[in-house]
Amino acid sequence: MNLELIHAELIRIREALEARPFASGAPPAKPAAPRSDEVPMPTEIIPNAGEVQVHFGKNKGVALSSLGDRSVAWYAQEPEPRLGNNGKPFPPRPEDVLLRNAARTIIHQKRGTLPSAAVPTTPAATSVNEEHVPF
Repeated sequence: MNLELIHAELIRIREALEARPFASGAPPAKPAAPRSDEVPMPTEIIPNAGEVQVHFGKNKGVALSSLGDRSVAWYAQEPEPRLGNNGKPFPPRPEDVLLRNAARTIIHQKRGTLPSAAVPTTPAATSVNEEHVPF
């Protein structure tokens, strides 16, 4: 008779566990991270984006041009906002925005997906030939 009670109790426990999406107190699962091919366009095109150095973590001081494609794609992703004690997100730091836009610029330059008017030019390409003035 004890075995029947234990078996019935186990069935009720399983049914209760299956009915709940997650254990109480446990946070819901995070959505899957976006794939590296879903890199947003930069909010500002950064000239010489490969020279921008990472300012934190294991790659601190390393130029983006020295990193692999996967690492550059990681820096290009939008991070989760940092929240203050009041629950409101802190504004992004300028160095974070620069790094993110530089990484996005590199990725979209390699893919050829930057708008043609937004492609950064080198100073040599914008210099004027002063010897040949058309007037």
